[in-house]
Amino acid sequence: MSLLTNFPDLLFGLGLAAVTPGQAQQQAHPIRDDAAALVQAARQQCNPDAPALRTQPRLSEAARRLSRGVPLQTALDDSDYRARRSFQWTFKGYASPDAVAQALQQKHCSTLGNPELLDVGLQRNGNSYWLVAAAPFDPPAQGAAGAVAARVLTLVNQARTQPRRCGSQAFGAAPSLSLNEVLTRAAATHAESMARYGYMEHRGRDGSSPADRASRVGYDWRSIGENIAMGQTTPEKVMQDWLHSPEHCANIMEPRFTEMGLAYAVNKGSEGGIYWAQAFGLPKRATR
Repeated sequence: MSLLTNFPDLLFGLGLAAVTPGQAQQQAHPIRDDAAALVQAARQQCNPDAPALRTQPRLSEAARRLSRGVPLQTALDDSDYRARRSFQWTFKGYASPDAVAQALQQKHCSTLGNPELLDVGLQRNGNSYWLVAAAPFDPPAQGAAGAVAARVLTLVNQARTQPRRCGSQAFGAAPSLSLNEVLTRAAATHAESMARYGYMEHRGRDGSSPADRASRVGYDWRSIGENIAMGQTTPEKVMQDWLHSPEHCANIMEPRFTEMGLAYAVNKGSEGGIYWAQAFGLPKRATR
């Protein structure tokens, strides 16, 4: 058994120039769309392949709160915007949005061009500007659970086609797994519990172990394993993190396992936001 904790990323940045007198008394207001277009043009210069930034009203509200001295994470929380990754810039003493866009391109290109950043919010107070760019927390809908489980299974079986080292353990290529509905129910029980109560442990709130949960849903097992994670919003990301963790990787590559169940549950108000459970099993009926 293994445990993976992945907290949402937060990046913080600050760009500063000279402050002119009297700016604090000027009225704050969101930057107009033409300024957003200039920021987008600078982003395209930094990374032509990056998707276009979307002006997000909630991020503009977060930027307004930044202009009042509120810390970034508090501003995001108060604006009801959940980010996987976020970055802020503050520019003071800049005469125009065009000058801000030029400064972004010249000094902050690596961050501005990050393709994970999709949303932007902007706020202006005289010659001072506050910008927030973020990668939104965008978990899969619960109605997509079947497709997500199928995708994770595909990625697991791709990983098992070749030898792999998981920390100090070396594994050879292993036979493919099949998706098992009973194991998926066991995984769902734990994912939903973790999401509801905001915890990350193999032991359930009721004291249950992965083996207990498999037995409760009627899985007659010879061997059981479990991977858990939180925070990842795509099958590719959760599998990447599991494969980079020796214990999780070992469960994925274990040749004795023949079946897998996969579930996730979302609670946007919790620390992790989304919680994953992956159950592995070898049934007593198996010949392997």
